[in-house]
Amino acid sequence: MRKTNRRQLLAVATAALLALAGLEPSTATAGDYPDRPITMLVGYKAGGQTDLVGRGVAKVLAEQLGVPVNVVNKPGGGGILAAHELRKAKPDGYTILLHSSSVINTEPFVMARVDFKPDDFDYAGMITAYQVALATQKDAPYDNLAEFVTWAKAHPGFSYGSLSPTARMTMEVIAKQEGLDVNIVPLKGGGDMLNALLGNQVALVMSGGIHYKYPDQLKSIAALTTFRHPSAPDVETINEAGYPLGMDSRTTLILPKGTPRAALERLSTALKAAETDADFAKVVAAADIPIMYRDLDQAAAEIANSYVTNKAIFEAAGVTPQ
Repeated sequence: MRKTNRRQLLAVATAALLALAGLEPSTATAGDYPDRPITMLVGYKAGGQTDLVGRGVAKVLAEQLGVPVNVVNKPGGGGILAAHELRKAKPDGYTILLHSSSVINTEPFVMARVDFKPDDFDYAGMITAYQVALATQKDAPYDNLAEFVTWAKAHPGFSYGSLSPTARMTMEVIAKQEGLDVNIVPLKGGGDMLNALLGNQVALVMSGGIHYKYPDQLKSIAALTTFRHPSAPDVETINEAGYPLGMDSRTTLILPKGTPRAALERLSTALKAAETDADFAKVVAAADIPIMYRDLDQAAAEIANSYVTNKAIFEAAGVTPQ
């Protein structure tokens, strides 16, 4: 029989103390993290851009961490339901959310029931960016925002497709500044948006990037981000066009507040592997989604900074949460 050494006795004693305190060892320390399957929440239905990225990330994380990463779709309120569930989860690294950063840095400024703040969560990194843009038909007689404004002034009552309060706000700011007469058409999803564009039912829409899948039929006239899009590097940003409305949204690994730093670092390192993973590259390339990795500290900083910037944009536009 092997003798029990001092280190083993110490480990047993530590586990007993943690049990008495009501803590699991994996909650108190992430030294052995992970040692069981991880649940990844995705705040949209299966099949969309975020779900596509999430499943690709889950595969990479599972390979890197050596445990299953199970994707659970929790649609509702554009990710709000999933974020609420995450906020109530145990901060042990075994429940994570792969979602757009907009659920934290944008939604609180348009929905009164959303009270998320950057400090409500922890972050393990970012992996892809949404190429949000003003999109139109390929043969439209305008290639940039200035040309569109000129055209719109000559075509009062033009139709603009809006999927969200942010999309509406963007056009309302431009229309007010330029004196445009616009008919805002509410749309219910990416499918509606594409049908409206491809069917010439609207002159312009705000797209999350799905239009880049149709390069022969659709084009961007302005990037609604602070950076030019890899899919259309010659198209100016809305800030460059003279409207300070650029806001960035990135797929982010979000965790409950209080998750051990060691667990966050482990996840961040595993997520970085997706940056050079051949299978992940194929998945996102098929949907024209750019990989733009940020580590855990860069992600936390971007969430905090963009929260402040985006709040100022909505307040300047006179938007109050509804």
